[in-house]
Amino acid sequence: MIDEAFAAELTRVLGPDGVQLQPEQRSRYDHDIFEQGAQVPDAVLAPTSVEQLAQAVRLATAAGLAVVPRGGGMSYTGGYLSARPGFVTIDLRRMNRVRAINLEDMYITVEAGCTWNDVYRALEGSGCRTPYWGPLSGLLATVGGALSQNSIFFGAGQHGSAAESVLGMEVVLASGEVLATGAGNRVGGTPFSRWGGPDLTGLFVGDCGALGVKAVATLRLVPCARELAHASFGFETIEHMTRAQVELTRRGLPSECFGVDDYKIRNSSQMGNKLISGAKTLIDVAAAGKSLLSGVRSAAKVALSARSLADYPYSIHLTAEGASQAEVEARMAEIEKVAAECGGSVTEGAIPKVLRARPFVPLRSVLGFDGQRWVPVHAVLPLSRAVEAVEATERFFAERRALMEEHGIVYSPLTSNFYNSFLLEPCFYWYDEILPLHVEVLGEELTRPWRTRAANPAARAAVLQMRAELAAIYDRMGGIHFQIGRAYAYLDTLQPQAGAAVRQLKAVFDPRGLMNPGSLGL
Repeated sequence: MIDEAFAAELTRVLGPDGVQLQPEQRSRYDHDIFEQGAQVPDAVLAPTSVEQLAQAVRLATAAGLAVVPRGGGMSYTGGYLSARPGFVTIDLRRMNRVRAINLEDMYITVEAGCTWNDVYRALEGSGCRTPYWGPLSGLLATVGGALSQNSIFFGAGQHGSAAESVLGMEVVLASGEVLATGAGNRVGGTPFSRWGGPDLTGLFVGDCGALGVKAVATLRLVPCARELAHASFGFETIEHMTRAQVELTRRGLPSECFGVDDYKIRNSSQMGNKLISGAKTLIDVAAAGKSLLSGVRSAAKVALSARSLADYPYSIHLTAEGASQAEVEARMAEIEKVAAECGGSVTEGAIPKVLRARPFVPLRSVLGFDGQRWVPVHAVLPLSRAVEAVEATERFFAERRALMEEHGIVYSPLTSNFYNSFLLEPCFYWYDEILPLHVEVLGEELTRPWRTRAANPAARAAVLQMRAELAAIYDRMGGIHFQIGRAYAYLDTLQPQAGAAVRQLKAVFDPRGLMNPGSLGL
């Protein structure tokens, strides 16, 4: 559908570097971390401004082309894969400028293609940060992508997800019009508040691009914590670990708290960028100390503790924040008490210490340590259902042990706290061909031994089926999902009135159904 005249018009708007039409260029966008898409985009458009983005969307939809937005590309739920032909992919990574840092009114405004690492670096030395300040994939993950999909990790334990940190946005609609949300949409207004009438911002958070393309976002700022403390605890069972996480979350004690099994600990010790060793990591941990001596002591403890974590089948890793040393010590005393009551054993907090010293590192976890393919399934659950969900998950995999052994599939859980909720994320690992995106993320050298690995469609099909079955179990427990994309049920889980309202919103903002069709089931 991209003829010579239309290509020339797109190039006039976006410049020669903003339009990719060659098959080898477009084929880089036909898959995500997990799946190969059914279609290849007709063109990849990379705007550098809101004005360019708005014109590109208007031209595409006027020509009957669907518009599929893509941020950092880390989706594993088909978020930017289209099942229908006739679409353009919008690559937003060139829209990566920090527009404003307002320390008086406590907000930062960035273009949607800014990564969380960009935001983190822009605020260094300011004494402020965003309440939620990024996922583990923040070196690549963009602010726009996180707001489209929602995400948690750094700061989520006390401040909630990305959705709770956003004040307003500029969203390009299917018509090419730009809709501002929050207080910034008032005549002569500034984006200092999310409120001032109906919450239009909330309509576009978690929409997976189905209602519009995020162009600009304003995020709240809060003062950086003055004091930090880190801890890790080992557990004999996943149930004990979960009970500890639930109680810590209920009391609001950690800023972030995640749980893993010994499989992930063993993997991390064998990966290219190790979580808990390596000279560069230890140097960074030392630099993060309040004095050179305290930093060296911390680094030494990190190195020593790397040998003990694998002794526990399960472990949690957390950071506590406070305005004073006394506050942090009080938090840590309560944390240790809760962990002990749930059967936890104290180990040195090496992993959370390293994560805070180097929060955004290359995303090595998109493959297993030997290049195994990786994909998770997850649910965000009420705290009251966390143990039940974990037990159901363990039964699920025990019942499918023969199937997993047949296909060489390994299950490894990840858990995390989230404000007043519990995230459960079973991860699958299996041997299969790797995709070009894996090479793009991890580099030619690291992936060279695995690039000739044969495809394993039978194992992949088994993983796909188990993912769907687990998601259905979590849905029946009242779980919700981030990064819904095209992988999780959404409309079918809503009450009739809510489902009708979502469809009506889609019709208002996108009457021809051209904004990321298929996402959210729309």
